[in-house]
Amino acid sequence: MKVAFDSRAATDPNGVGRYSRCLLQALRETAAESDELTDTDRPAASVRSRNPDVFHSPWIAGAMLHSPCPMVVTIHSLAALKRRSEQLRSGGLHLRLRRLALQRATHVIVPSELVADEVLTELGLTRERVIVIPAACEPAGADRPASAPPAWTWHDAARRTWDVYAGAAAAGAQ
Repeated sequence: MKVAFDSRAATDPNGVGRYSRCLLQALRETAAESDELTDTDRPAASVRSRNPDVFHSPWIAGAMLHSPCPMVVTIHSLAALKRRSEQLRSGGLHLRLRRLALQRATHVIVPSELVADEVLTELGLTRERVIVIPAACEPAGADRPASAPPAWTWHDAARRTWDVYAGAAAAGAQ
């Protein structure tokens, strides 16, 4: 499977940037021999030229309005879509286009059931398209003490994300 991953957010040292960097590293480490993962800072051009099976935007701002292939978007929070200042910006056109891009995603990844419920209510997506994959608390490849309890790791998140990619590619083929 060929996946294009929007890596523009990875430059942010916190939040979405950390999520993007850790997930991207774990995706590379858990990819099957036949999988191809391309990180790109120019998603529109890359998706059109490389013809991937799936495009993944790990942040709301990277969602494409017209993705030429199935698109997976990670939504960490809908606060930006609900902010009054955003609703007033450009008469709300920017906000409506962002919502439309998110609604066109084949699958949406969220970090918790609480965010999933909010996405279902605000965007009107079906439950089958909203997948809960918690972010891990430690960077990919970090050593944990042997006495530490088992925890959700970035590799766990990456394996679930590869499953989402497979579902998105299958949905796009229909």
